[in-house]
Amino acid sequence: MPGRHRVVNSAQVVLLLATRALDRALDYAVPPPLADRVQCGSLVACPLGRRTVLGVVVGREPPSWDGTLAKLAGVVDVQPVPDALVELAAWIARYYAAPLAACLRLVLPPGAEGTLRRRPDGGWRLAAPSGPGVQLVASDPIDGGTARQRAIAAVLAHAGGTLTAIELCARAATTLPTLRRMAAAELIALDRRERAQSPQKDHAEPIVGPTLNAQQAAAVAEISAALGRGQEALLVHGVTGSGKTEVYIHAIEAVRALGRGAIVLAPEIALTPQLLERLRGRLGEGVALWHSGLSDGERAVEDRRIRAGEADVVLGARSAVFAPLANVGLIVVDEEHEGSYKQDASPRYDARQVAYRRGRLEDALVVYGSATPRPESWWALPHVTLSDRADGAPLPHVEIVDMRTQPPGPISRPLARALQEAAARGEKAILLLNRRGLARMGLCQACGWIARCPACDVPLVVHDRPEHLVCHHCGHDAPVPVLCPSCRGAEVARQGSGTQGLEEALAVVVPDVPLIRLDGDAIARRGELGSRLARFARPGAAVLLGTQMVAKGHDLPAVTVAGVLDADGALQRPDFRAEERAFALIVQLAGRAGRRGEPSTVFVQAWEPDGRAVRLGARHAVQEFLAGEIHRRQDRQFPPFGHLVRIVADGVSATSVANLARELADALREADPDMTVLGPAMLHRLRGRFRRSVLVRAERATDATAAVVAQIEARQAGLRAMEVRVVIDVDPQDT
Repeated sequence: MPGRHRVVNSAQVVLLLATRALDRALDYAVPPPLADRVQCGSLVACPLGRRTVLGVVVGREPPSWDGTLAKLAGVVDVQPVPDALVELAAWIARYYAAPLAACLRLVLPPGAEGTLRRRPDGGWRLAAPSGPGVQLVASDPIDGGTARQRAIAAVLAHAGGTLTAIELCARAATTLPTLRRMAAAELIALDRRERAQSPQKDHAEPIVGPTLNAQQAAAVAEISAALGRGQEALLVHGVTGSGKTEVYIHAIEAVRALGRGAIVLAPEIALTPQLLERLRGRLGEGVALWHSGLSDGERAVEDRRIRAGEADVVLGARSAVFAPLANVGLIVVDEEHEGSYKQDASPRYDARQVAYRRGRLEDALVVYGSATPRPESWWALPHVTLSDRADGAPLPHVEIVDMRTQPPGPISRPLARALQEAAARGEKAILLLNRRGLARMGLCQACGWIARCPACDVPLVVHDRPEHLVCHHCGHDAPVPVLCPSCRGAEVARQGSGTQGLEEALAVVVPDVPLIRLDGDAIARRGELGSRLARFARPGAAVLLGTQMVAKGHDLPAVTVAGVLDADGALQRPDFRAEERAFALIVQLAGRAGRRGEPSTVFVQAWEPDGRAVRLGARHAVQEFLAGEIHRRQDRQFPPFGHLVRIVADGVSATSVANLARELADALREADPDMTVLGPAMLHRLRGRFRRSVLVRAERATDATAAVVAQIEARQAGLRAMEVRVVIDVDPQDT
């Protein structure tokens, strides 16, 4: 058969397709001319029926059967995926029950999502999709064609074999249609490619670091000792302002002295610019940036620097755990309590757990750090504690405000008075309200009608400029009705406040003070976050307000007032982590105040001021909170004393979804009596689809995952017939 032959050399290849039936390693024959180029991690062109598709080599073992195999069409001209990352992707697929092809996409080099193209010389390359930052590039000239075409190819060859199409047209006095005809005749290659550009154009000014205090020095010594004895992980628990970043920098210097590299993870892309400036100021230009907000061109520059050894430290958000850094000796997971380390789309990996796994694969130490560590980390890891702020300043005083005693509105009287006094002194304030929009909902005060999303069964949020109703789940947008659709009354009003509503209220309380809002609406444009933080840092009074991103790791001067509005709002969620999240928000926001030793006060506004999370958060009582939380979870066998797997079924038929969820829950209970199966529970409709969830608890995540996968695989035909989708979430952050 053409294209097939008896195997003398073979490779195992995962095709980068979304087809479930092909989501496994397939055997391909390796033709002799490719034998030396095909290695684990190579990207290869693979025949599949009448198509040629992109694949990743995951092994060079003998084939699994004695037949004839299709032979690889070629090796794609991109850097291979490092062995450790291929193995890491395979582990993610197993542990999180995710498609292997999707997991391999996490570790592909920049530009690997392009279209597979044949080059004139018979090789293969990837063309970037069209879009901003993409340019047409001519390359690989071949001597042939008309005299004019040969002259154009000669110009291209003289320039080194690669020019942008615009530049080649100018140098050879030709036109783009001529180049396209040459490409069609395979005299040159013409592809779209990302413009190579650095994500950080400014060089950081060198910074002289402070002298370590005794606690910081002890923490650095412990990390250095852990590096020396091959320890897998440890936790740095430090109060806000204790100088954890300085500890990380000294740890990176220690691992560099051993000739190894480091990866530093931050929970949000928004936190990387400030941290990058600090790391480059202390560690030099050998610090690369790596996150999903970079273009392929920017990532290509950083990829080249990392692979060439020009950068031995990589900073980024969740995806930086997959950076192609060789000889990793240290992985730092800063603000490890943040749930944003868990990806909420397939593959649903947790970068904190993936970091631990990569550390084991590369014999690297993983250092987790937080002022409010997770109970899982506190229980499982040896830890060092920084109990004091680096400069010896006291933690801010915290005042709990009982909102039952206050007038309507988002700002209590004590907080309003403190804001006005701080403004008069030219000082700054930070306020946290973890809800976007102008108001929580539109409500008819006559009949109780609430504006709801027609596709999601949740209240619509009121936004301004102009005033309208928005669903934060599906994006549905509607005008605010003049008359109530239910009773035709004219009393449709706002109910509750979001960050836009808080901004309105602040304009009345401190009318002459700059108000700087940080939320998903305000910083949608690239660079907007840095611009707004820079405005806030200017001398003089200002108020920074926003959602939980205002509490995440910012080191800002002259903040003497901080406020957590609706501090116990998170406790209303039916989730066993609700108290942990409310507590962390209070402690983290309080930590933004008084970071230069300024006397400061934090106001915690709560409707249940005696709640455990509020009371202990106000006292900065982290270890007391963790002790109680661990005891509570041990009684219920929740993490860290058991693992959870969440199954969510959704479909257009409420009956089909309910029946399937009930059938799955019953089958799982029967399959393994040692597992606890909770549910099915009804969830609100989302984007027009009905949903039910089932929660499985087991001692080992792999046991629960295997049982869940087996039951779902046995029902694949029925799922397709019922048009029901099932999502598996291992170690979910929301239950």
